[in-house]
Parts: sequence; C-alpha cells; structure tokens
Amino acid sequence: MLAVVPIGVLLSGGSIIDLDGSFFVQLAIFFTAFLILKSLVFGPVMKVIDERDAAIFGARREAEAMDTEVANKKADFESQLRQIKDEATKERDNQRSEAQKLARALTAQARAENAAALVSARERLSAEARKASEEAKGQVPQLARDIASKLLNRSVN
Repeated sequence: MLAVVPIGVLLSGGSIIDLDGSFFVQLAIFFTAFLILKSLVFGPVMKVIDERDAAIFGARREAEAMDTEVANKKADFESQLRQIKDEATKERDNQRSEAQKLARALTAQARAENAAALVSARERLSAEARKASEEAKGQVPQLARDIASKLLNRSVN
C-alpha cells in the first residue's frame, strides 16, 4: 500500500485524505441508506430471526417442562405401583396365613373325626367279636359232637 502512495506526499507532511464538502454528502447518503435498510431489511429480518429463536427456545423450554412433568408422573406412578405391590404382598401373606390356619383346623377336625370313627369301628368290631364268640361258644358242644361222630363213624350224644 505504501507503494501506491507517492513518497513525496508522505515526506511533505500532507494528508492522504482530503476532507471537503463531498465527505459530508457521502456521510449523509450512508446514514440515509442505513436508516432505510434498517427499517426495510434489517429490522424485519432481525424480527423474523428473533421470532424463530423465541419459537425454538420456547418449544425447547416446553419440551423440557414436559420432560420434567413426565419424570415426576413416572416417579409418582412407580411409587404408587410399589405401594400397591406392597399392599398386595401383605394381603397375599394374610390370605396365605389364614388359609394355613384353616387347613390346620380342617386337618385337626378330620383327624378328630377319623379318630372318633376309628374308636367307634373298634368298639363295633369288638362287640361283634364278642357276639360271634358267644355264638361260637354256644355252638361248640354241637360242633364237638358232630366232629366226634364223623371221626368215630357213629353218633355221639
């Protein structure tokens, strides 16, 4: 760039840029163009970009809020599910213990009934055995005579 600027101008102490009236005209044109472009181009574009960012970040915040809500509801659901499982386990254990108590009671009752039936059957068998024994004792003299008659081949009185 120094090669373009004449060395004589640098040595003479003169300015490279001359400020005259055209500078102020160019400055006015620049600001006018800037204001027009700002209101017609840059403003609407920035507004669209801001709205897009707001929509994106708003949707992101909404999604994060939904994620938080889902996590909270999931934790609440899992807590309720654990509570229900615990209650079901307690109820099942209670039902099982009651069923075991009932089974023990029914078994004891059946054993008692069985023992009573066994005692009754033994008494009945004993009574029948005594009766049969008494009948047999009554028939012994007749049977003895019949056996003796057959052995001796004659009648025995």
